[in-house]
Amino acid sequence: MSAPARSQLEELGLSATCAEVLHHLWDYLDEQITPAGAERLRAHIASCKQCQQYEDYQECFLRAVAGLRQELGAPESLRARLAERLKGLSAQELAAVEAALEPLEKLLP
Repeated sequence: MSAPARSQLEELGLSATCAEVLHHLWDYLDEQITPAGAERLRAHIASCKQCQQYEDYQECFLRAVAGLRQELGAPESLRARLAERLKGLSAQELAAVEAALEPLEKLLP
C-alpha cells in the first residue's frame, strides 16, 4: 500500500486490515474466499467496531436484496449480472450505491 493511501486510511480511522475487509467482505459473506483469508477477516472484524458495523450493514443489504429477489421473482440471470457489476465497482461507487439503497433498510423487519 502506498504512503498516500495509508495516510488516507489513517485519516478515516481505518487500518490496512480495514481496507482488506472493505475489499473482500462480499466474497467473505458469500464464502468465496480462502479459509486463511476468511479467518484473517473474521479475526479483524471481531476486534474492529467499524468493520463489525460495516459487516452488519452489508449482511442487512444482502438479506434485503435476497428478500426482494424472492418477492419479485427476479431471474437468476439478472442476479448473476448484478453480482458481476457490483464486483467491479470502486469503493466510491459502492458508497453511492449504499447511500441510494438506504431507504430499503426501512422495509426490513
